[in-house]
Amino acid sequence: MNKRIAALRERLFEKIPEICPERAVLFTESMKQSEGQPIAKRRAQALYEVLDKMTIFVRDGELIVGNQASTTRGAPAFPEYSVDWIIKEFNGDPYHFAERPCDRFTYSERTKEQLLATIDYWKGKTLFENVWSQLPEEARVAWEINAIDDTWCAAAGLGNVLPDHQMVLEQGLERIIERAEKRIADLDLTEPGTISQYWFLQAVVTANKAVINFAGRFADLLLDLAEKERDQVRKKELLTMSENCRQVPAKPAQSFWQAIQAVWFIQLILQIETNGHAISLGRFDQYLWPYFQRDIQRGVLTREKALELVESFFIKANEINKLRSWADSEYFPGYHLAENLAIGGQTADGRDAVNELTYTILDATADLKLTKPSVSLKWFEGTSDEFMDKALSVVEAHKGGQPALYNDLAVMRILDNMGVKKEDQYGWAPVGCIEATVPGKWDFAAKGSWLNVGKIFEMTLNNGKDPATGITLMKGEGDLTAFSDTHAIMEACKKQLFYYMRLQVIVEHISDEMHILHDQNAFRSSLVHDCIERGKSLIEGGAVYTADGGPAAGHISVGDSLAAIEYAVFEKGILSLSQLQHALSTNFEDQTTSPSGEEIRQLMIHKAPKFGNDDDAADKWTVEINEFLGSTYQKAFKSSRYGKGPIPATFALSQSSVTGNVAFGKSVGALPCGRKAGEPVNNGVSPANGSERNGPTAVINSEAKLPSIWFQKGSIFNMRLTPQTLSTAEGRKRTLALVKTHFKNYQYHIQFNVLDDATLEEAQKKPEEYRDLMVRISGYSAFFTPLNKELQNDVIARMKFNMADK
Repeated sequence: MNKRIAALRERLFEKIPEICPERAVLFTESMKQSEGQPIAKRRAQALYEVLDKMTIFVRDGELIVGNQASTTRGAPAFPEYSVDWIIKEFNGDPYHFAERPCDRFTYSERTKEQLLATIDYWKGKTLFENVWSQLPEEARVAWEINAIDDTWCAAAGLGNVLPDHQMVLEQGLERIIERAEKRIADLDLTEPGTISQYWFLQAVVTANKAVINFAGRFADLLLDLAEKERDQVRKKELLTMSENCRQVPAKPAQSFWQAIQAVWFIQLILQIETNGHAISLGRFDQYLWPYFQRDIQRGVLTREKALELVESFFIKANEINKLRSWADSEYFPGYHLAENLAIGGQTADGRDAVNELTYTILDATADLKLTKPSVSLKWFEGTSDEFMDKALSVVEAHKGGQPALYNDLAVMRILDNMGVKKEDQYGWAPVGCIEATVPGKWDFAAKGSWLNVGKIFEMTLNNGKDPATGITLMKGEGDLTAFSDTHAIMEACKKQLFYYMRLQVIVEHISDEMHILHDQNAFRSSLVHDCIERGKSLIEGGAVYTADGGPAAGHISVGDSLAAIEYAVFEKGILSLSQLQHALSTNFEDQTTSPSGEEIRQLMIHKAPKFGNDDDAADKWTVEINEFLGSTYQKAFKSSRYGKGPIPATFALSQSSVTGNVAFGKSVGALPCGRKAGEPVNNGVSPANGSERNGPTAVINSEAKLPSIWFQKGSIFNMRLTPQTLSTAEGRKRTLALVKTHFKNYQYHIQFNVLDDATLEEAQKKPEEYRDLMVRISGYSAFFTPLNKELQNDVIARMKFNMADK
């Protein structure tokens, strides 16, 4: 990176992020004035007010402009979604914002006063309060005992959106306004249902004008700065940037610089419109390529300048932030926003889509070593080994899991199974952590309650009762001693799973209806087809495609537990069910029994088969759980948009547990696999920590058995490599062979942390010396030292291999 980029990067680490009250104050004042009007119009007007009046600034030396808050990396507050936690955390419950174990935020007393005054208006009106008030009692209880959890959707805006960036670059927002106005003119307001369309389309016009006005404010500011600038080089830059903001995103982009500025404005404002995270960037190297190529050919852009612009964009991506409750932060730590950016893959006619811009993006990833955006590489059989070697070299340089690797073969098969048109399949891109979506045609790539599979299995072994609370929502088939074989336990677990999956769906439908009443967002909807054509927002069913589904956590820990029971009790007769039941109820800590609790735990850990070792005795159970979850979601349940236009409008399985494996694990008691109470359950589709015994090939072979046809919401597969592995050509060759085997078996994804235990443990002891050390958490990267100790330890405990010379 050059000096400019190095200086901008350094400023990212200058201070702890700050809470910004501006958006909350301006948004709330507008909403007060519009009470009684349609929600889409109210929120569009409020967006206009925020963008028109919020503080804007230009940092010294930056080439891409646009800020989310009044300070760099500051986080706005969104009180319309939930407020109780803000009041509690101002009072130190469970932590003061600046004293959290991770994801800390500072604030001034003035900020506190402004937010508390603003919050008064929202008490009793927030989205979360309305959702919670309408839940059936059994759903509330299931949430309270941590069997399910929908905080990320019910207490926040809906995210995981991928707009049509290419449309914006080619047509500009003025064309979107024209389309909406034409639809308004064509409406026959005497026809039933057209009034709501009329309101939505009016909101589209207002919201898009708000964005154009916002860009115009920057154009004016940059012109004013240029007039005062004495350095002629910087003056010329500021004038060009002013012209860029005058042109985009209102009108079609005319240069690579304008195109990348337009993409930034879209990314930024979608974050300001609501606080739904995982607003993603799609196939960045494809829709920007024509502008890159044309400017290079015209001699107005050099490779070095293009790299500087891409790196400037990456810097901006790291300035966006989100203020979450501490309860929500436990599931998404590391100032997580999951701004996913895709590279590679194939063209419409099946050719390799890699181009010079793709390589530029890889260079930026290696240079900057930042957490955002989450760079994701799409592999298919036409991807060259030379390109993959370069990509793996970047993984080694980045250390923290970027680029992550995705498989076109698997994803296109999944999309085909869901009814996605052939012409839309090749252009898919990952959104958020890992979810597969069609750019500009899908509404929310992931949305729905989390499912704590580990907790539900624990209740299965206790006749449906939650041992921690004594609550029974669905009576089971008896306690552990009542089962005659492992298959009977599995069948009882399926009944419990279905019960809680059904509650997940009910919660999500209620949440969706409340979002329709309180949270329709016209700007993001206008960037996704066919919202304008249908006159519907995304949550109402405006998109071409839709499928819901929240993450599941702990399925492999459960599979390992079933394998352990089968091995130790029903096959080898080493233990009786009553002995195992006592060991679980005492958390393996009763040392007076024979065998003792610890002896039983060691037996289950070291002797019983485990997923990840290419052992059918263990793998079959994890496969069966995935098959049940995936097929049941997709075949038995419909999303709230079913019958409203989008397809397939089902639910789908997510094996992207983010850090829910740690958060959910806290409420799960001891499991038969040897895991003690409160410890993390397995992460994604990765083997449980410490369970892999036969090397990376065996892990890949176990993974190959998973029914990935159901994984539209993604499956996170973490692997840690020693730094030596990817530092040599031979190590990269071996790693690529492993990746290809994984992908040719239709598995979805793989990502690598490239760090050794010694480095991570030293970083725990001396965090001040490792402030920019990165790790891959789940479908995103985060700086290691600000993470809480539990998550740090989970990362350290993950499987690791050295394939440099083996």
